[in-house]
Amino acid sequence: MLANPNTRAALLALFASAVLSFIDNFVYSVTQEAGLWQFQIVRAMMAVPVLLVVGLATSHSMKPVNFGRLALRSLAVSTGLLIYFASLGILPVAQGGAGLYSAPIWVLLFSALIFSVRITAFQLLAIIAGFAGVLMLLQPDFQGLSKLSFLPLAAGLFYGLGMLLTSHLCGPESPITLTIGVITTIALISLGFLIYFSLSPSENPTFLTRGWVTPTPRFLWLTLLQAIGAVIAVTCISQAYRIGTPSYVAVVEYSFLIFASFWAYLLWGIPTNTLSVVGIAVILITGAALTKRHAKSP
Repeated sequence: MLANPNTRAALLALFASAVLSFIDNFVYSVTQEAGLWQFQIVRAMMAVPVLLVVGLATSHSMKPVNFGRLALRSLAVSTGLLIYFASLGILPVAQGGAGLYSAPIWVLLFSALIFSVRITAFQLLAIIAGFAGVLMLLQPDFQGLSKLSFLPLAAGLFYGLGMLLTSHLCGPESPITLTIGVITTIALISLGFLIYFSLSPSENPTFLTRGWVTPTPRFLWLTLLQAIGAVIAVTCISQAYRIGTPSYVAVVEYSFLIFASFWAYLLWGIPTNTLSVVGIAVILITGAALTKRHAKSP
């Protein structure tokens, strides 16, 4: 069964989701120490050297095969993730998460429109069912929707496009090269915002508008945790999209929300209500059905 690339991709995506959902529990602690842009830059300064050492130790090539395609993919993924973080500054987490996890729908749409991939009725049904499970788990407040509430959909669009480009344009690139591309692109974009907010400080700075502050030991330790987790998770998810069917891997990424609920309960004692449990069941059934379907394909 592990000989099937989609099965291996699913396991990588599951592991990446477990790691990311764990470290994301500590992002709030980071917000108490420094701003988003400083956090992204310092995280990159910690993560890239680790990636370089791993690449050398494992003899992975870190030279881009096609720099233009790598840059395009890195920009798409980085834009999606930064829009998601930015939306969390003005919207509830549930709305932001629901928007980001619209990515599988965008993957399906772009697969058909850009790369002329034939989409089956089963795939379409699975993605719609999975997203319904996401909404049941996140339970966004639809009565409180505004124009800004649709901002996370842009995050899902760019993130989905970036994951699709991973498979169709960046297959020859190594997972480490793909990871370095995203982390450094996020850092470069963050540098521009950090310079702006440092030179034009806000009277009431928030996580999104804070300029440079003197790093505390707590900030450095928290950021190191984020850097190590990001190196592991982003490398795994990049490899998953390299070897697996994008629309399939995208649905498996819904497992992030299941792991997030698990860690929230284990770490902070935050319970999950009945509707959330139903949403988790829907996501699990959707993922299992896709796994069984794709395991039949070579």
